[in-house]
Amino acid sequence: MEFDSFSNRMQIPTLGQSTTGSASSGRAFLVTGHAVPIEVRPIKTPFGIRYSLDQLGNPDTVTFSPGGRLAEDVVINGRVATVSDTPLAQDLMMTFNRAFKKQFSKSKAFYVGPGAAILLDEGKRLTAAEQSPREFDLTREARVA
Repeated sequence: MEFDSFSNRMQIPTLGQSTTGSASSGRAFLVTGHAVPIEVRPIKTPFGIRYSLDQLGNPDTVTFSPGGRLAEDVVINGRVATVSDTPLAQDLMMTFNRAFKKQFSKSKAFYVGPGAAILLDEGKRLTAAEQSPREFDLTREARVA
């Protein structure tokens, strides 16, 4: 089975743009070391065999869901997470966390990138889903530098 593979974030097409308008249904990537093989897991369904690239078959990974700008006034949040406690997965999480703390500002429980912070200060929506009510959006009053 073939799947797209990227060596770094700059190779990901449309990085910084939301393709679905929802954090829960947006693109997600498995992140791991270059030498770590990726396992494709077959799943039997009533419609035939489907294939999954997920953390169940790849414990030495984290998931990266970049989110991004959907429209002029809407930015969908991203996410980095892991369900694995392997040393490599935990090291990857620490690497992401260090980068977030160094380059992003904190707002409530979230880290906000510099570009998103500018949009937030301009009154744009930072949200989990375009159809979500505005009262659930991250607001500029909550942002701490």
